[in-house]
Amino acid sequence: MKRKIAAIDGCGKGICLEEDLPDLGPGDVLVQVQASLISPGTELGGVQAMRQNPDPDKKLRPFGYTNAGIVEQVGAEVQQFKPGQGVACMGGGYALHSDWALVPQNLCVSIPEGVSFEEAAAVHLAATGLHAVRRTAPLYGENGMVVGLGLVGQLSAQFAQLSGCHIMGVDHFALRRDIAARIGIEGVVDATNQDPVEQAGLFTAGYGMDFGIVAFGGEASEAF
Repeated sequence: MKRKIAAIDGCGKGICLEEDLPDLGPGDVLVQVQASLISPGTELGGVQAMRQNPDPDKKLRPFGYTNAGIVEQVGAEVQQFKPGQGVACMGGGYALHSDWALVPQNLCVSIPEGVSFEEAAAVHLAATGLHAVRRTAPLYGENGMVVGLGLVGQLSAQFAQLSGCHIMGVDHFALRRDIAARIGIEGVVDATNQDPVEQAGLFTAGYGMDFGIVAFGGEASEAF
């Protein structure tokens, strides 16, 4: 059985490959992918540099780590999933941007009723945002700052507020700030035109921040 899979070449261009689907093993779930989410920071962050310094001989890199679809087959030892069931999948090398994905059962989760495949495909980034909040071990009523309001930052801010915390989000981009304000993040700061330290003092009435989450890749010393 063949599958089509997205890859990036050494020149930073997207390529559609066709390859043999790996054999279904014990504990594996074969998923017919209905929606796949591209993580712009993690997956496309290095594309511009590759285009500026192309390497045509570099090996093609299949990419993707979060998608959702319908279970086609299950391997031996799989009990919680069955063919025809909707699942969200995660994991580098497994939940690829492809029409068929072979994913270990412990990297799959059932899609709740009322959740679309497009929404469920964000499962990995949602798990990343949730893990970031859990790492802070926030207490009810604490003040927190999320620096970077991309996908993971938006989710982290929401999870932290759902945990009973007061959250201030910081970003340079107006669209991200607008989204954060629209979904109810308590404080939103323009990192280009406002001093985040001063704004944090105002937001917390002089108390200060109890925790912070840096939600972007690369060098973060300036943000810190």
